[in-house]
Amino acid sequence: MDKQNRILDTASELFATRPFHKVLLSDVARLASVGKGTLYLYFKSKDDLYIAVLFREFTILVDKLRETIAKMEIPPDEQIAAIISELFHHMIGSKSKFEILGAVIACPKSEEWRELRTEMWTIIETVILRGVEHGMFKDKNPRLSAQYITGLVRSISLFRPEGVEAKELCRHAQDFVLNGLRESN
Repeated sequence: MDKQNRILDTASELFATRPFHKVLLSDVARLASVGKGTLYLYFKSKDDLYIAVLFREFTILVDKLRETIAKMEIPPDEQIAAIISELFHHMIGSKSKFEILGAVIACPKSEEWRELRTEMWTIIETVILRGVEHGMFKDKNPRLSAQYITGLVRSISLFRPEGVEAKELCRHAQDFVLNGLRESN
């Protein structure tokens, strides 16, 4: 697994800093200190390697969301704010992750991708449902709201307005989502 992770780490960096067509498998192998044949033991093609990099980054994000919420014994509104913060941190926390996750626009629609997206939305939906149970939120469709939240963060990260700091974007998204979830008086 160590070789595979070195390959994925190297490929992630190269895909983040070069256009897809400029990333050569021979460069990945050389920089990961493995033979090109070893690379093909793990990945059938450059496309296969690219999808594996995307999936690994997405898996890391979902694991982080799960860990963030599991450790937190705070009210649902603070959990939603923490989720949004984690999503932003993961998307724009490093150039590599931003460039790689930005490319997920055309991510595969395989079962493993569907399951991972569903898990991410379920984590967020669970927090929203807790907020509804506590009378903190009013939401007729928490699953749809969970999808909106991830879409909002991804979109604003990809198409970030010039001159707007990441912290300001995150705070605005948190306020926007929480205002939408809270029951109006």
